[in-house]
Amino acid sequence: MKALVTGGTGFVGSHLAEALVARGYEVHCLVRKTSDLKWLQGLNVQLVYGSVTDAESLAAAVREKDCVFHAAGLTKARSPAEFFAVNAGGTRNVLAACKEHNRTIRRVVYISSQAAAGPSPDGVPLTEESPCRPVSNYGRSKLEGEQAAAQYACDLPVTIVRPSAVFGPRDRDVFFVFQFVNRGILPLVGSRDMRVSLIHVRDLATAIVLAGERPEAVGQTYFAANPEPCRWVEAGEMVAAALGKKPRRVRIPIFVVWLVAAVARGTSVFRRSPPLLSPDKVRELKQAHWVCSTAKIATTLGFKPQFSLEEGLRDTARWYKENGWLK
Repeated sequence: MKALVTGGTGFVGSHLAEALVARGYEVHCLVRKTSDLKWLQGLNVQLVYGSVTDAESLAAAVREKDCVFHAAGLTKARSPAEFFAVNAGGTRNVLAACKEHNRTIRRVVYISSQAAAGPSPDGVPLTEESPCRPVSNYGRSKLEGEQAAAQYACDLPVTIVRPSAVFGPRDRDVFFVFQFVNRGILPLVGSRDMRVSLIHVRDLATAIVLAGERPEAVGQTYFAANPEPCRWVEAGEMVAAALGKKPRRVRIPIFVVWLVAAVARGTSVFRRSPPLLSPDKVRELKQAHWVCSTAKIATTLGFKPQFSLEEGLRDTARWYKENGWLK
């Protein structure tokens, strides 16, 4: 089986490439000339040069592939236009290339996000049938990618996977929590009782592979998460236990977070890189809950995470320490 992975140099994409190689796939990774290939070093993959925003470069990339796993996307951007150009426009380009240059393709899997569906204000886990109400430009851009996938569903065997918040080795988005806790501080932002769904990146890779292999997944959308949501403070306490720390809880008012995000956005112009904390991210942080149901992916695809939240956070903490990210 030949598979193309877009975003293969990234956090989720590199773990997905590893999972596919382990299952005997011939894996091709779409990379840019400027891509950092460190997460693919030593992995038996072939590199295909191109970009999801360069439609012409995708023709050769998708040709003669059995499966295309579209993991490329932005989780941080300097402007809404960047989000939509990559997350929505890039997805349309990949789908169009598959339709035009690979009419015998077996599966196209689009890795979306829980952000496309939006938060769960009353704490009841969202299902795949829940109305989508994204609150950020990131979420809206991922939803637009899903809508593009739906438009191509008559011509292509498309499956959508919506991960919850993802953590694990190589991640930099949740890494800041480990950094704070390692320094003796457990930052608490937003609702005191905020509940979140989380998933370890290796479990997510397994879910994505299942979505690409199972015939009943064609035309379907699946949330992918650990079946047991937890309160954010509980997740922080698990991080503390994994690091052997007893941090002091520090509640940060949302207006302070807004201020920090505004300053970070302003200084990012000079750094030419998107800030980790942006007003877009704050709109997500201020929501009451981010929980989703995993009943559909469990019952129809048989997905069962290997990592409990506690085990996954321990694994992540161990990786950060072993690789020198935490001292």
